[in-house]
Amino acid sequence: MNYVMLRSRMIDKGLTVREGTITQRIAHFEKALKIIIPPKNQSDRTCFRNIANWMLEKCCCEIFNPDECLSRVIDFAIEASGPESKNPHAVFISILKKELKYPD
Repeated sequence: MNYVMLRSRMIDKGLTVREGTITQRIAHFEKALKIIIPPKNQSDRTCFRNIANWMLEKCCCEIFNPDECLSRVIDFAIEASGPESKNPHAVFISILKKELKYPD
């Protein structure tokens, strides 16, 4: 998946991470993650929900700027889902831990 394909799918589904309340934006962000890296099981869905909750907390505490950070994490997911990635979920979490200090 690339950014153009994701943007098209998000528009089709009425999703945006740039407009609305922070909780709406985070909900759309979580749905975008599921489009980019489709969850294979309940653990993957829980992981995305935990990431979304973590992002919400960081944005509400003004540690992260949602205008910058949500798009950046979406870029990480697109990078992790590249054709050479055998396990995009693991690659995505690894990038989050390295770049944003996502907790274990």
